[in-house]
Amino acid sequence: MRFFNLALITAALSLFSGCYLAKQGSALIGQQMSAKSIDKMLKKDDISDEQREFFLLVQEIRAFAMDSIGLKSNKNYTKYVKLERDYIVDVVVASRDDSFEMYKWWFPVVGRVSYKGFFDRKDAVRQAEKISKKGGYDVHIGAASAFSTLGFFSDPIYSFMTSYTVYDLASLIIHEQLHATVYIKGQTQLSEEMATFVGDEGGLLFVKMKYGEDSDQYKSAILSKEDYSAYISLMRSLYNELKTVYESDISREHKLAEKERIITNFKNDVAQSYDSLFQTPRYKGLKSANINNANIASRMTYNKDLSLFYELYESRGRDMAKTVDELKALKKVKKNHKEYLRGRIYTAPRHDLTLCR
Repeated sequence: MRFFNLALITAALSLFSGCYLAKQGSALIGQQMSAKSIDKMLKKDDISDEQREFFLLVQEIRAFAMDSIGLKSNKNYTKYVKLERDYIVDVVVASRDDSFEMYKWWFPVVGRVSYKGFFDRKDAVRQAEKISKKGGYDVHIGAASAFSTLGFFSDPIYSFMTSYTVYDLASLIIHEQLHATVYIKGQTQLSEEMATFVGDEGGLLFVKMKYGEDSDQYKSAILSKEDYSAYISLMRSLYNELKTVYESDISREHKLAEKERIITNFKNDVAQSYDSLFQTPRYKGLKSANINNANIASRMTYNKDLSLFYELYESRGRDMAKTVDELKALKKVKKNHKEYLRGRIYTAPRHDLTLCR
């Protein structure tokens, strides 16, 4: 199952003020204090072969991210935290029930974000119930298996990640390391789309580099990526169909009725056509999933439109390091970040076509 990967930066801001921030900060610091150096653990004789292989793989991915892709060189993923569950935090997202307008929270440094993380699930449930009582909102609680503290701390690796495929692990580390390299304040959509693109493509490049294009590992990674793309395509179509309804002039009651009909038909269609849509069983759970505006909108935060980044990538000869250099420059751009990138695509060096005459 592909990880639900949120850049949960709010936890890193827990040291500033407020009851919520103080509680999350305490939990975050507790994890930091329990973290063990991977270098030191590799020197021990009592770790298992599985752990040793995992730690070496993490180090290899880190080196690839920094040396081959050009992501920030820091202490991220040099420490290991053991957890008793298979995710780090519960994340609350909310959206209007008759539109995709996201409920947002404000935090120091990063501005407004459309998600709020909790280390204790009971706190997440209470927050979700609080928003639900306001009326007019869809709420979703998701499990986040990774987050970036944007340099406030050295982000560790977690014990449950030993079960990840090489592609999923590489994608996760590269995704979060992109956040550590460049994060645009107040631009959640842009920041997450960038990280999703670099993580997905960077993870694939790592697997190809390590095992080769003809390897089972690379072929499996391709299947995983293709199925994820198929899933996102379906969710984007669902998003667009619902958005058309929400932006129409029909009554609120009619919108909500149409929403229920569209989502029910979507799940039935996926269940009936699953084998023609997907190549792996990863998304079998869609037919019984609790789909609402909140989880649809949050998914679109990561994947609403990655085409701009792929165009930039192609214009740089599919050189990820050169592409990342362009993304780093966004830190100096004050506004219209996507327009800036579009301009950079058109100013990309072009191949000399005279040989084709």
